[in-house]
Amino acid sequence: MSDFPGRPMRPHRWHVRKGGYITKSQLRHRGTILTEGELMAFEQERELKTPGVITFDDLNQPRFFHFDSIVEAEREKMLLNIHDRALREIYCEIHSIKMSSHPETHFSRTELLDRGHWTEERINMFLEPESFSTSLLNVRIEYVIYAKTAVRKVERSEEYKALWQGEKEKRAARRKEIREKVKITQSRLISERGWTKGLISDLLGEPDLLVDNPHYKTAPQMRLYFLDRVKEIEETSPIFAKRRKNRLKKRLVKSPLMSNKIPKL
Repeated sequence: MSDFPGRPMRPHRWHVRKGGYITKSQLRHRGTILTEGELMAFEQERELKTPGVITFDDLNQPRFFHFDSIVEAEREKMLLNIHDRALREIYCEIHSIKMSSHPETHFSRTELLDRGHWTEERINMFLEPESFSTSLLNVRIEYVIYAKTAVRKVERSEEYKALWQGEKEKRAARRKEIREKVKITQSRLISERGWTKGLISDLLGEPDLLVDNPHYKTAPQMRLYFLDRVKEIEETSPIFAKRRKNRLKKRLVKSPLMSNKIPKL
């Protein structure tokens, strides 16, 4: 897993070495908004003990990055992504910048969506936005906010409750439908029903459900497909019928037990 981008570690125990370089370990403590790939442009070239040959000792040498170049690259990246709220928070934490935020009496659009039952459609339908502006790196940032009193008034209204309850019931019915449907794994599709990974990708597409592997916690999630959808494609798709027929022919040709039943051409 990559260490970057990442927030500063606590406590802030990092320093810049002579020559203006910082190690990867120190940079991890400081934090940065740059990715591993972006940092490579500022890495000091390591001197090999044996020219032309990379040894384990060479690979284990500390990695050094030019600090001033990293600071400038962070600034440029932040200016290009000034409206990225998560990136702004990390940048301000790294550089100890105090940004003015909207008043406590209001929600931002992101905070509203984080409440769980608000959606973009509902926000546009029920609420009147207000404008708020702040600045970072001498760039003006504007975004909409919503009064908490207005939000709570809407949430208590019968119209909103009916809408929310109706959608809640639809989601519950959908979850029940999914639970009751017969499902089949990708491995069983291949071993029992003559599918291939290529056919699954072309005809079934994305799985209907992803679930944790009950046997191995660290294994990738199991890909489940609704059996009724599988059967419908098997019965109606000429591509599936043709490719499965070709696959069965290949199996017969390869099988020594069946070779005497295949006429020689």
